[in-house]
Amino acid sequence: MTDLAMRFRFHPVYEVAARLFGVRPETAAVELDDGHLTARFGPWLVRTELSNVTSADVVEGFSWPRLVGPAQVSLADRGLIIATNPNLGTRITFDRPVRGLDPLGLVRHPSLLVTVEDAPALAELLDRSSHDELRNHTPSEAVTTDDLVQEANDELEALTAAELRRRARERGISGVSRLNKADLIR
Repeated sequence: MTDLAMRFRFHPVYEVAARLFGVRPETAAVELDDGHLTARFGPWLVRTELSNVTSADVVEGFSWPRLVGPAQVSLADRGLIIATNPNLGTRITFDRPVRGLDPLGLVRHPSLLVTVEDAPALAELLDRSSHDELRNHTPSEAVTTDDLVQEANDELEALTAAELRRRARERGISGVSRLNKADLIR
């Protein structure tokens, strides 16, 4: 089974404020393993099956004063927000709302916003809404991390080296002009 862990990208102001609520870089991560997505943020935890993920996309430009500190709920849609920087995040949408903010699970969240180190990569890995029909899943199917990694790898293999270089540059990776296609995929 392939396990994947993505750490959160902490802005210094967010990190100081988060520590007041028991959140530190070592206690904040999004993990994909055994067919589950787990998001840990200090004392807060979201865990759901990968088959419950309906889509994921990159969002940017948050109102930083409002999001500094603990996990928060969006008043607009009850989505759970776990933000550690004001720049980029991945919004994950669920088929069935998940527990997260309160320990009893009375408040359920239809989405989760996380600000991991590589938000575009997480969104690309989790987003199944843009995949072709044969690869879309239903909640009854077991989706594993291996399946998601294989799908992402297949998509990358289908791109040209020039397209891979463009994607790498968009993610802020330097020195890609001298990499071959295999290295770009890695």
